[in-house]
Amino acid sequence: MNLIEQMFTLQNQLNDETNGEIWLTGITRENRKISWYRGIYMEVAEAIDSFNWKHWKNINDQPDWDNIRVELVDIWHFIMSESIRIDDPEYAHRYLKLEPKGDFDVDILVSSLEEMLSLSVASSIDPDTNNIRKITDLFFTIISHLDIDVENLYKRYIVKNQLNTFRQQNGYKDGSYVKNWDGVEDNVVAFEIMNLNPTITPSNLYKKLDSKYSTIKLI
Repeated sequence: MNLIEQMFTLQNQLNDETNGEIWLTGITRENRKISWYRGIYMEVAEAIDSFNWKHWKNINDQPDWDNIRVELVDIWHFIMSESIRIDDPEYAHRYLKLEPKGDFDVDILVSSLEEMLSLSVASSIDPDTNNIRKITDLFFTIISHLDIDVENLYKRYIVKNQLNTFRQQNGYKDGSYVKNWDGVEDNVVAFEIMNLNPTITPSNLYKKLDSKYSTIKLI
């Protein structure tokens, strides 16, 4: 099983656990409507906002590259989910040998994100307009300009996949989950664990999250 297949398998499992297998019909077990496209364009907007695009404010600030990468991994969750829903996960396999460009061209990145936002809004408004393949193409174009290959994407995805699984199993839906761990957001903690243990398995990453969370809940 290649890395893209592994990510799709894990995403399908996460969706089953979070929403029930009925999610493939477009609703959750709680009868809530699912919009993966809305998830995409909301995360895209957050990624765009991490660039210094405001001509009237903080004009010398650099883009928040770390947060941009985090938002892109969140977007990838939703891209995979929609691809699974329409039974088209194989399309992403064309990017298994993605060659990172690493040139950090801000204009290309922002325009590509804006195009992704436009396509996802269009598909959200009109269910007969399914732009997931175009969005997938744009996604891999964007990450290539951020010097991210499939192996790096996989590592980043594993962090968020296990964190999202952990959140769901610790009260995320009912609001009891604590996202700030001793003054540090759980995203940051999860990525620090991966950075310190680059070959860590998903299950061991989950165990480390659980161990850390058990200490902050007592405070």
